[in-house]
Amino acid sequence: MSQITIKDIYAGMPDAKDEIGTNQIDAFLGSFVVPPGLPVDGLLEGRKFLVSGYKGVGKTSVLYYLQNEVHNRDASACTSFIYFKSDFEEVRKSNLDAVAKKLTALVDVSGEIQPNKIEFLHIWRWVFFKKIVDDSIEKKHELFKLDANWNKFEDSVNKISFSSRDKRVISLSSLSVSMHVAPSTGVSAEVKASFNKEIAKNNEAFRNLVDIVDNCEELFQKLTPSKIPYYIFVDEMEAYYGDVELLKRDLTLIRDMLFTIHRINSYGKVHIIAAIRNEITFAMDRFIQTNELNKITDGFSVPIRWTYSNTNSYNHPIIQVLMKRISLASNDPSTSFQQWFPEKINNKDTANYILDNGWNKPRDIVRLLIAAQNDSLHCNDIAFTQAAFDSLRKEYSKNSLSEIRQELQSLYSSEEIELVVRLLRGGPQFTTAEEIRKRAAKGSIARTFWDKRQDDILEDFYRVGFWGNINRSSEHYLWRWNHKGDTGVLTGDRWELAIHPALCSELSIYL
Repeated sequence: MSQITIKDIYAGMPDAKDEIGTNQIDAFLGSFVVPPGLPVDGLLEGRKFLVSGYKGVGKTSVLYYLQNEVHNRDASACTSFIYFKSDFEEVRKSNLDAVAKKLTALVDVSGEIQPNKIEFLHIWRWVFFKKIVDDSIEKKHELFKLDANWNKFEDSVNKISFSSRDKRVISLSSLSVSMHVAPSTGVSAEVKASFNKEIAKNNEAFRNLVDIVDNCEELFQKLTPSKIPYYIFVDEMEAYYGDVELLKRDLTLIRDMLFTIHRINSYGKVHIIAAIRNEITFAMDRFIQTNELNKITDGFSVPIRWTYSNTNSYNHPIIQVLMKRISLASNDPSTSFQQWFPEKINNKDTANYILDNGWNKPRDIVRLLIAAQNDSLHCNDIAFTQAAFDSLRKEYSKNSLSEIRQELQSLYSSEEIELVVRLLRGGPQFTTAEEIRKRAAKGSIARTFWDKRQDDILEDFYRVGFWGNINRSSEHYLWRWNHKGDTGVLTGDRWELAIHPALCSELSIYL
C-alpha cells in the first residue's frame, strides 16, 4: 500500500471557484469526473446553454471543465466568466434596480411604475454587449471582423457606463430612482441624476439609454464572427430570502438574465453557458412572475444528476470521485477501494455507507475528506478505519447541515429555517408532520409558522434532502429520497419522514 496518509489526499475545496483561484487547476482537472449523461457537445455547440442542479452537484465544476474542453479543442479560443454574485455587488444591483424601474415606467402605457413588472432586459443586453467588447479588445480584436459594423457597435456600447465623468456617456451609477409611496397615487418615482437636474431631460436620458441598447442589438446582429471559438460562462446566480423585496429584485435580475442569454445566443455570434441552482428556479416560480421562463429552462437546461442504478456501489460515480482524488495523491491510477477502506462501517458495506451518508453530490466527498483531514487523531493514518469515520462524523454532519441551510435560504429566512431545526433537534429520526407540530408549543411562533407553511416545508425540505420518506410497515423498510429520483414527499399510507442520517449527529437525533 502507498504510504501516503489521509491528510495527503487531494480534498479540493467546497467551491470549485476557490480551487481555481488558489492555483489548484491541475489537481481540479486531474480529479474531475464527468457527470453521467452530460451532453458536452450539446453545450459547446449551443443546443443547450443552462446547467442546472442542487447546491453541491458540481455546476461550477462543469463550467470550468467545459472551459478547459474548449481550449483543448482549439487553443486559440476565447473564454471569459461573469459572476452574478460578485461582479454585481449590492451597490450595482441597487443601481440596476433603480434604472430598470425607470425604464419600465417609460414603456408602460399607464405611466405608473409597477414593481412586479420591472424588467432588466435592456440593462442585461448592454452588460453582455459590454463584456463582448471588452473580451474582443483583450483578444486584440480577433473575435469579430473589424469593419464598420464593429466600429459602430463598439462606439454605441461605450456610450453607456457603470460610472463615468464623461458627459457624453450615460452612467448607470448616476441614473437612479428612489421609490416612495404617494398618498394619492400610490407608488411614484423621484428621479436623481447627477448629470442633469431637470426631470424632463432626465427622462430623455433614460429614453436615450433604451435607444442606445436597441441600436447596439441591431448592430450586433450584423457582426461577422471570426473562426475563433468564443464562450462566456455565467455563474453564481444566487438570491437569498433575508429581505423579501431584495429577494424579488435578485430573482427578477436572474430571470431577465436568462431571457437575455437566450436572446443573444439565438444570434449565433457567441456561446453563453450559465449555471443555476434548482432552488433559485423554484423561488422564481414562487415569488415573481416568471413570464414563461419554463420554456427556456425546460428546453435548454442540462440537469446534473449523479444517480446510479447499478447494484455495484463501488462503480457509483460518486465513489469514483473519491477514488480519483486518492489516486491523484498516490500517483497510482490502479489504487483500489479495498486498499483504503474496511469492508464494513457500522455493519454496512463501506461504499454504501458513504453513499447513504451523502446526497449523490461530489461535494459530499469534499466534506468527507476535509473532515477526515481536520481530525488530528486519524489524519496521519494510511487508511480509513471505523475509528476514523466515528471521529469525523460530527464535523461532517455540522457542515452538511450548514449546506442544507444555505440551499433553503432562497425560500426561507434564516430565522424560519431555525424554527424548523429546533422542532427536530433532539427528536427521533423517523417522525411525521403531526409529531413535529406537537413539539411546538401552542401559540408559539414556531406553531404558527408550521401551521401556515406546513405543505411548503414538507416539500421543500424533502427536495433539498433534509429528510426523505420511510415506510416501516413491512419487514424490509421502503425508502424514498429526492436525490435518488423519488420526486415529491409522501405523508400518508404509513409513510413517515426520515431525517437524513448525515444530519442526525448535529441535530442530536436519536436512532
